[in-house]
Amino acid sequence: MNVPIRMLGIATSIFWIILIGFFASAAYSFKDLNFNFGEPQFTTTPTNDLLFSLPIYIDNRGYYSLKEFNLTTVFSDAEGAELSRSSTFVPVIPHGQNTTILHNVTLSISSIAEKGQQYLFNDSSLNCMVVAGLNFAELLPAQLVMNVTYPWGAPFYGFNLGQPQFTVADLSHVGVSVPLNFENHAAFDLAGNIRIELCNGDGSVLAESQIPLNVAKQTRYADVLEFNVPFDPASLSANPKGHFNVYFSTSMFEYGPLVIPYG
Repeated sequence: MNVPIRMLGIATSIFWIILIGFFASAAYSFKDLNFNFGEPQFTTTPTNDLLFSLPIYIDNRGYYSLKEFNLTTVFSDAEGAELSRSSTFVPVIPHGQNTTILHNVTLSISSIAEKGQQYLFNDSSLNCMVVAGLNFAELLPAQLVMNVTYPWGAPFYGFNLGQPQFTVADLSHVGVSVPLNFENHAAFDLAGNIRIELCNGDGSVLAESQIPLNVAKQTRYADVLEFNVPFDPASLSANPKGHFNVYFSTSMFEYGPLVIPYG
């Protein structure tokens, strides 16, 4: 009876030695894993959404393969409403190899524009929850959850309409000049047009003007709007009052009216 028991004890000891050695080698091998992130790229899709592509470089110089690597990102606005969810899954990352993974996220600019002025006219941020998981050496599952903020550049940052300048064009009409300027801080170009209604103090539309847009990202735009309104002595007062109704129409979103008072 003693011999089988002694052999069982020896076998158990050998098993634990092997198991401890495996975990020790796995832990030692884990330090030879390198994760790096490349420069994110922004492009537009055929449906005029914004495609965010993040390259991930994994250098697995350890003794074991990585399995079931997955990365999920969830973008949400300041109120916590989900804007986009995207996942990337790689079954196996072999040991001793470099692997490049491209994680793609699609953001609907139209949905973001519907959230209000803060994303169109002021630089802001989006919340992003990142969930990353993998199975190391087929025995060590791991998961990381973290929350980060993604800086958001406003496409119409600092949008401004100056005080209208009224000049008599003829006996029946008055010319009105209004300076316009803004900066495109977004990660995409703007293409479309802006339509602006000039209203008097009673809210009546006196005239409208429209300008085409073709503004590259990270550039400033400035122009002067010209209106031709019916002659009214009140409009030539020292400090005429009223407001503008501004409508934005681009290939990626529409917004308006933005009401800007003057006078």
